[in-house]
Amino acid sequence: MDIDLPSDNNRPENDSVFGGRIDLYEAYWLYVDGVRYVGPVLKQSEATKDDEDRSPLARHYNHFYEKKEEHKKKCRDLPKGLRKYKQHFEEPRGNVVKVPRDRLNDLGINWEEGDDPIWLPPEYELPAVWENGLENMGQSELRELVRKLRSENDELRDQRDELKEKLAEVRRSLSVYLDKEQRNEKEDAITDSVVTCEDCGATFENKAGLHGHKSHCDATESTVDAGDLEQLAEELPELSDHQSSEGHGNATPEEELENLNHLLKGSL
Repeated sequence: MDIDLPSDNNRPENDSVFGGRIDLYEAYWLYVDGVRYVGPVLKQSEATKDDEDRSPLARHYNHFYEKKEEHKKKCRDLPKGLRKYKQHFEEPRGNVVKVPRDRLNDLGINWEEGDDPIWLPPEYELPAVWENGLENMGQSELRELVRKLRSENDELRDQRDELKEKLAEVRRSLSVYLDKEQRNEKEDAITDSVVTCEDCGATFENKAGLHGHKSHCDATESTVDAGDLEQLAEELPELSDHQSSEGHGNATPEEELENLNHLLKGSL
């Protein structure tokens, strides 16, 4: 559990500020970082510093904290203080490593840019929160743990249901949009395929129908002069008695020609 301080093999001979490395400062530095590392993890756990009898994590924290306070008192008479010592040497002596930022994030340890790095021996590992897991937990602690787990489970279930509802809404909106697009495409296709005769206004589903109609339409629009109508009128048989009885027998020649013209256009 304790931090072994390596021997100072690289002590600078001409350090004008501190006269070289100071063992008390070196130990104080690492114990401070030990508290900075273990303390937030203990605070997030179910254990506290008072659970030392059954929590390895609490024992580690209390050990580092007591050592930190002990070396704080011992370093009071040293020059300049630990802050300036750390700024001067930048990192502790010996086989220590800076805890990576990703590791701090995983443990939920707040670390801002500009904060001092946390230095620890590379072999140091955080201990378990409890000894033998749940076996040493009391009934009240077990109930609290169950309550907490159920609460977290309910929260996750609510989040899942909310996500499902949002997904269903997106699916419905997408379906409505695609249906509308398909209808628009069909209407556009129908509109694009319909062709209209410019002469008579008749509509056809394709150009082939229009071409077949064109010759008939052109024939109906051929002009018939008055002479042709008079000749045709002379060749037609006289009106039947039934037609004459309906009032057509007294029609003038001009009216006869007009009626004949309408008759011919209707037959064509």
